[in-house]
Amino acid sequence: MNSSSYLFIAGLFVIAVGVAWILTGGPGADTGSPVPSTPLPSPDVTTGTPVPPPVQDAPAQPTFGAQAVSTVAQPITEVPLTTAAPTPQPTAPISSDDIKLHFMDLAFGSGNAYLERLNATDYNGRIIISVSANDATDLTELSNAAKEFNSISQTDQLSEMIKDGMNGNIAIKFIPGSGMSAIALNTSDDLANREIRSNGVTTAKLTRGIIYINSDLKGDLRNHTLMKGLYYELGVVGETAKYPDSLFYSGENTNVNLTYVDRNAIAILYGPGLYHGMTVDDIRKIMYIH
Repeated sequence: MNSSSYLFIAGLFVIAVGVAWILTGGPGADTGSPVPSTPLPSPDVTTGTPVPPPVQDAPAQPTFGAQAVSTVAQPITEVPLTTAAPTPQPTAPISSDDIKLHFMDLAFGSGNAYLERLNATDYNGRIIISVSANDATDLTELSNAAKEFNSISQTDQLSEMIKDGMNGNIAIKFIPGSGMSAIALNTSDDLANREIRSNGVTTAKLTRGIIYINSDLKGDLRNHTLMKGLYYELGVVGETAKYPDSLFYSGENTNVNLTYVDRNAIAILYGPGLYHGMTVDDIRKIMYIH
């Protein structure tokens, strides 16, 4: 066989190898099932629980210009509901008519025929308060009460220097509770005589110009009795059932201060248009009370 024949056979062999390469996909290719690009994990042999397939990445979202459009669902944020606080109901304001009626209750009380009030002109221009058998705190309370009254009154004034003894225009004497029963009241003159009681105990006896106070009293009850007795001598002979916080409330309380409506009632009592001895009808005509 000549050399040209050998070259021809070698060429055929090279061609055959190339064709086989193309048909088999290269060396080492398996003629069985195709191999997946990503192998799946095998089941958990111990528990028998299948392993979930791997999570595939979400496909990239198309963008338009510089802004990306997201199709991923966003979580919903719950907004807590708020309950509106109830609107406070306004307290009815005290009118001028309320003050006038409060004044009438305090000045005339139950059945009083005429107005009781002191006139400083009868006492050389200033009403003197004196006190005996008292504590030091009693002097402070009386001095402060005189200052407050003077800031309210448009006519008469109280001396802010409290005297010792029983020689004042208004005299106050503290006595033991056991001695209160010995103080006799002139029952024929109801307007000028009165007994104050609290929880069944006599706290004070009031006569014209003299106040007897139970010295056994302590704290706010003592001061309440002291203030109520002082204003009784100044002409507040009545009480109120309408205002529980009033110093002059007909029920039980230990308030020691004048309230707003009390102060205005005292301002009327010691205003320039009124005087001692006026009747209810006189007052109604002046103040237009019907």
